[in-house]
Amino acid sequence: MEKHYRKIGAENLHYLPASRIHPADTYFHFSFANYHNPDNMHYGVLRVLNDDDVKPHEGFEKHPHQEMEIVSYVVKGKLTHWDSATGVEDTLARGHVQTVTAGAGVWHSELNQQDEWTRFLQIWILPPENGLPVRYENHKFEPEERRNRLLQIVGNPSNQAQTPLHLNQDVNMFVSELTEKQAQVSYTLQAGRQAYINNFEGSVAIKDQVTLNERDSLEIVGPVELVFAATDEHAHFIIIEMAEMA
Repeated sequence: MEKHYRKIGAENLHYLPASRIHPADTYFHFSFANYHNPDNMHYGVLRVLNDDDVKPHEGFEKHPHQEMEIVSYVVKGKLTHWDSATGVEDTLARGHVQTVTAGAGVWHSELNQQDEWTRFLQIWILPPENGLPVRYENHKFEPEERRNRLLQIVGNPSNQAQTPLHLNQDVNMFVSELTEKQAQVSYTLQAGRQAYINNFEGSVAIKDQVTLNERDSLEIVGPVELVFAATDEHAHFIIIEMAEMA
């Protein structure tokens, strides 16, 4: 069967630099806030992927969300999160993940309280229905869990017993950090499924497909066997897998 894919180069992302009114250097993969492109609104149920590098002692102060499911993945530094659902403040570091089901409404903040910049991926997923119960969870994965292997960080209701975090939507998220040039990981993208793959550190070659440098992404539709290998002895990437949508 013919493989369907499209590479999105880092140069095609919308960039908003940190400023007095914006606390981060941000690369927008899809339309967000004042960046609006009617031809770039979402990929399947993936509505937002923002690559935020937050200035020291700044961040996103308390603000509301509703009718969205949100995943944050910390790439470097430390991110301090508070939410109205739990009333708890916690700090996440590299490789740690948090999930929020905003439902009818939740307030939260994401702050960099450190002296160094903090980079994280902010991922918004369209929920399967409105009015879902508000829920916040996080998981502090260890580096060896993703090193030279594929680690599932987020699942869905059908596999939540096998994953530490899950959303209500039919999505799966995996990360891998390849630290040896000979290391490879593979993933089978099934028929009727599609994936958005973002390489956010280093450079990764996907066999028989493309090479993704830092901040490059790939949209791809199954069935296809994906084999990943670092090209410069380091690569760090995420796979966001979901049902295929026309």
